[in-house]
Amino acid sequence: MAKTYWWVALAFMFSCQSSSKENTPAIPENSASSAKNQRFDDRKEVQHIVQRTHMFSSENRPDYFRLALHGDSITGGQVQFTITTYEGHKIYEENFSAADLEASMVYEMRASPASTSDREAYIVKRMEEFVQPTDFVSPAIAPNSPAQTSFVNETTWRRIQSNPNSIGFKYLLGKEDGRLLVYDPEQKKVVRYGSFGG
Repeated sequence: MAKTYWWVALAFMFSCQSSSKENTPAIPENSASSAKNQRFDDRKEVQHIVQRTHMFSSENRPDYFRLALHGDSITGGQVQFTITTYEGHKIYEENFSAADLEASMVYEMRASPASTSDREAYIVKRMEEFVQPTDFVSPAIAPNSPAQTSFVNETTWRRIQSNPNSIGFKYLLGKEDGRLLVYDPEQKKVVRYGSFGG
């Protein structure tokens, strides 16, 4: 009887370990990524992974939105945020510190200072809630919106605006650094087209 419990416990341990891995399409070496992201060290231990799928760059197949927290600890880690097409082409990558997810915790704190376990739980919660259906809007840019050229030129803005099927995705970093992304078929990559918050 004890042997049976031991085998069941062992099987459970191995099944739990697989939760930090998931089936993500192979990503070609020549995928789009910016030079600023090349310093990211993805060889560090993975602390937490979240992956969601949502229609974004294509009207027919969903994209993979993936956040992977690498580092020696959750609070001191770095998050790698990528968007990959169904076919396995990386169309967006951004790296930021776990502290960028933790910053908005100040609005929810009941006690000060927060314990390490509270901080860790908050970062994991933010990762879990990072990609939600309510974070997507279509069309990405309303037909009557004036051109905002802080992040894209006017030609790109008008091209995206003229596509009624374009899908915008919004997310928050820091306390008030809200970002708006959209896929630009002409450039074959995701571009930031606006911001919200502070």
